[in-house]
Amino acid sequence: MDPKDSKNSKTIISEKNPQLQKLISESQNLRILEFQNLRISEFQNLRYSESQNLRILEFQNLRISESQNLRISEPQNLRISEFQNLRILESQNFRISESQKLRISEFQNLRILESQNFRISESQKLRISEFQNLRISVSQNLRISEFQNLRILESQNFRISESQKLRISEFQNLRISEFQNLRISESQNLRISESQNLRISESQNLRISESQNFRFSESQNLRISESQNLRISESQNSRISESQNLRISESQNLRISESQNLRISESQNLRISESQNLKIHSEILNF
Repeated sequence: MDPKDSKNSKTIISEKNPQLQKLISESQNLRILEFQNLRISEFQNLRYSESQNLRILEFQNLRISESQNLRISEPQNLRISEFQNLRILESQNFRISESQKLRISEFQNLRILESQNFRISESQKLRISEFQNLRISVSQNLRISEFQNLRILESQNFRISESQKLRISEFQNLRISEFQNLRISESQNLRISESQNLRISESQNLRISESQNFRFSESQNLRISESQNLRISESQNSRISESQNLRISESQNLRISESQNLRISESQNLRISESQNLKIHSEILNF
């Protein structure tokens, strides 16, 4: 049979049977719908999914991120490396908090432990500036008062704040290390004459080593001869105790006074005699 004949026969059958016609149309519609729906759904889903997913993702991510961040943040925050957060400002350089103040009591000795190894190099020499006003008088016997703030210069980068003042009392032993050459400034003007050289006895054991020679400036006129160099031994580390205060005995004072008085008396006697002679001469003339 020809295909035309078969089609004609089908149409004839379908026309005769309306139920068959319904069944055929339904089956055809199902196929068409499936095929169409697939295409439409894919195309539509692509469009919807992009816009919807973006919104959903943002909302979901916000929720997820909060819960995740809470979990992650705790272990992460705990893992702060040693090299983080060590931001020491140049101007501050070791801000010692108030709770960590170096409270050096009046009776505490400044004991610099070997484990601390405070080796101050030659470039970091303690340059005691004019504002430290180290006025070492004979009567004070090297008494560094409470109000003499040790301001260590920028080379050491240890700026001790006013609240952290090192109050070194009369009873504190000054342990001066080898590299801490105390350069006494011009403002002190301690003019020790040759005849008034402080002869420190052996009991004081003030042997200042060669590296610890006090370099007095020219304006201070402190001409200390080599034999009179205060040599403080390394083992003593410049421990100037109360018993080691420069006690110039009365016998020494008498010797100094005699030598001084002789010099002063000669000059004074000459002046007095001249003035007296003038007066006597005038009285004789008047008489």
